[in-house]
Amino acid sequence: MKRLITICAVVVLVLLTNSFAYADFIYVPCDSTIEKFDSSGNRSVFASGFEFPMGLAFDSIGNLYVDDFSRGTIEKFDPSGNRFIFGSVEFPMGLAFDSVGNLYVVDNGHGTIDKFDPSGNKSIFTSNEDIVFALAFDKSDNLYVANVDRGTIDKFDPRGNMSVALNINALGLAFDSIGNLYVSNFDSGTIDKFDPSGKGSVFASGFGCPTGLAFDSIGNLYVADEGYDPGTGMIYKFDPSGNRSVFASGLNYPMYIAVQPVPEPATILLLGLGAVMLKRKR
Repeated sequence: MKRLITICAVVVLVLLTNSFAYADFIYVPCDSTIEKFDSSGNRSVFASGFEFPMGLAFDSIGNLYVDDFSRGTIEKFDPSGNRFIFGSVEFPMGLAFDSVGNLYVVDNGHGTIDKFDPSGNKSIFTSNEDIVFALAFDKSDNLYVANVDRGTIDKFDPRGNMSVALNINALGLAFDSIGNLYVSNFDSGTIDKFDPSGKGSVFASGFGCPTGLAFDSIGNLYVADEGYDPGTGMIYKFDPSGNRSVFASGLNYPMYIAVQPVPEPATILLLGLGAVMLKRKR
């Protein structure tokens, strides 16, 4: 009987792993606020009172980190929405987490990328990076850096060794689930795609000023198009087949995007029922 229960548990877990449902939330900085969108595009204000919010990133347990460029602060919002000052740098922009929970922050005031451990202790990861707009980690914990001064995407391995990955003037970076790198190309107004071997192609074109990029839990790509005037910013959505739609419009200077995967209630209920059934079998 115990063996049967174990087998059933494995089957249930495999099924859940392969069909786990999410209702993602998309977060976008706009002027002095962070706007929150559900997966259907319904919009609300998540937080306000910033001077110039830019970079956004979620850690593995659902805390949202936001940098305020003008104030030089990194603010943290726990899953209940409580707000804290996590750290400070001068003129922060991009944020990214590595696989063990360290937060990397662009410090354009000092030309560094700073590293905060989960307790908030700060160190300098690398210096002499000029002006950096975006950060992204691949699955091997290599850090990719969009250096707009040099017009390069620099790559740092986990030990901090640097090489130039691509010669492209990028304002946004994001990896998909199979390791393709997507890049907001400032010069051409395109989203370019690079496979793991470095071979590039144009994924989408016709943007005014593409900036932030982010993938949701089912492979949809969200693209921020900043616009040049208040109320002209757009968020575009590309499904996994590459079909394009307008996800949000009328935004004030959206520059970055972060996605929070949230399990749907039905999925949580299924997990609970599975646990109850297994308990009753014992």
